[in-house]
Amino acid sequence: MQRSSSSNKGFSLVELIIVISIMAVLIGILAPQFISYIHKSRVASDWANLKAYYSEIETDYVDNDGTYNPDVPTTNWNSPDEFRIREIKFLDGRTVKLKAGFYAVTKSYTSNGGYQIAYYCDKCLSDWDKHSKTCELVLGLYHFVF
Repeated sequence: MQRSSSSNKGFSLVELIIVISIMAVLIGILAPQFISYIHKSRVASDWANLKAYYSEIETDYVDNDGTYNPDVPTTNWNSPDEFRIREIKFLDGRTVKLKAGFYAVTKSYTSNGGYQIAYYCDKCLSDWDKHSKTCELVLGLYHFVF
C-alpha cells in the first residue's frame, strides 16, 4: 500500500510576509544613508569641477598680467539672482552643470587681485547648520556668505 505523499515545495504566505517585512525594515534603515552618500558624491563632483574652473580662471588672470577676463561671470553684489549660478562655463567653451548646488564668482579687490568662488549645496538653504559644515566650498582669499 502506497501512501500518497503531498509534498509542499512552496513558501507559505506567512513566510513570504515575514521575509518582505524584514526587507522593508532593512531598506528603511539603509535608504537614508544611501541617499546621504549620493548627495556627498554629487557635492564632491561639483567641488572637483569648481576647483578645476578656479585654477583655469586664476591662471588666465595671471597670464594676462592681472586683467580680469570678461568671459568669467563675476557677481554683481546688487543682484542676488547672480549668486546662484548652476552651470560652469569654462574658458575653453566646455560647460558643466552642477549636480547639487550653486556658486558665485567675485573679483578680489586686494593687492593680489584674482577671483573668489563660493559654492553651497541646495540643502544649505534649508538646513544651514548641518550642510554648511560639509557642503560649503570657498576658493580664494575671502569667505563670504549669501
